[in-house]
This record gives sequence, structure tokens and C-alpha cells, in this order.
Amino acid sequence: MNRLVCGDNLDELPKLPKESFDLVYADPPFFSNRHYEVIWGDEAEVRSFEDRWKGGINYYTEDWMRPRIEAIRDVIKPTGSFYLHCDWHANAHLRILLDEVFGKENFLNEIIWAYESGGRATYHFHRKHDTIFLYARDAAKHAYYFGLFAHSCG
Repeated sequence: MNRLVCGDNLDELPKLPKESFDLVYADPPFFSNRHYEVIWGDEAEVRSFEDRWKGGINYYTEDWMRPRIEAIRDVIKPTGSFYLHCDWHANAHLRILLDEVFGKENFLNEIIWAYESGGRATYHFHRKHDTIFLYARDAAKHAYYFGLFAHSCG
């Protein structure tokens, strides 16, 4: 296939063949309740997005994430795997959702993505990691695939 598709994955995933991917990596909004604005290059290009959810955590997990995770599950081969990148804002809720969609028996690993950037916390322990949950479509048939990941769609 070798193509990059920019758009809402909920619109694009149903257009793809079922059970056709060995590996899917998702880095969705983190439920941080923030507005992000990033200036790239010469300040002429500004990328911004809202990570605010009026319906709270239940809207984020059930109405927004669940249909996307179910659509992702449908395009993964029986031997394939799914990596979901998240942080402390919703990782517990997402782990429960992933157990429901993929089945607890298909949980393979929780990968901790540690980093050193950012400021120092004053009122709590430093938050210096994200979580990547790894699930198999079918753990009994799973084969490990490794690759280079990149994401950025304007």
C-alpha cells in the first residue's frame, strides 16, 4: 500500500481492507484539557488543536476513542498488533477500554516511554513518561513486527 492518509481515522479506516495490517501505532489526543499551538519553522506555519472534551472522560473514551479503536482492530491481521500511545491523563481508562475491545488475553505489554524534557514539577512528582499499550489481535497467533514510526499530518 505504501501511502500516507491524512484525515480522521474514523472516516478513513473503513475504506481499508479488513485484516490487512501487521502493525498499527496510534498517538491520539491525550485528554489533557489544553489548547496546543505550535509554531513551525519561520513562524508562518502555526499548527494548533484542542484537547478538550465537553463530555468528560466518558465522552472521550466511549464516544471518541472506542469507535476508533474498534475500527483499528478490524484492519489488523490475526497475527498483527496495536500500539496505543497515551499519558497519565487517561491511560487507566484506555487500558480498560483496550481490554474490552481486544480482550484481556490479548494484552502483551505496557511500554514506558521515558523522557527528560519539560519543566520541573513543584507540587507533585515529575511526570516524565508516557505509556504505550501493546495488544495483539490474537495473542495465540501474534508475530512481532518492528518498524519506524512517524506521524504528522497538517
